[in-house]
Amino acid sequence: AGGDGKGQDFTPLAEPVSRYVRAVLLIGKDAAAVKAAVEPSGVPCFDMNDLPQATRRAAGLARAGDCVLLSPACASLDMFTNYAHRAQVFVDTVRDVALDRGVEL
Repeated sequence: AGGDGKGQDFTPLAEPVSRYVRAVLLIGKDAAAVKAAVEPSGVPCFDMNDLPQATRRAAGLARAGDCVLLSPACASLDMFTNYAHRAQVFVDTVRDVALDRGVEL
């Protein structure tokens, strides 16, 4: 999660995060604001440098049956040219992680 939150309130994320999320990996301009809102859930939060690093860390934290979800909760124009660029970086990193594990997608 992270990016440019444009002043939004992230506190509504705390309840679903506490129920459904194993970890929150934070990137971008408003990562600290997202972290402050979801930390009370007790779910571990990790500050990451960029989306590829966050994606790789998520793959390492995930267990069989888990879903690694790209859910920025923010605009990403502080890091990407547009939503398609953000998605492509995520997809490319997922493919790289799979190849590192001997799986071709």
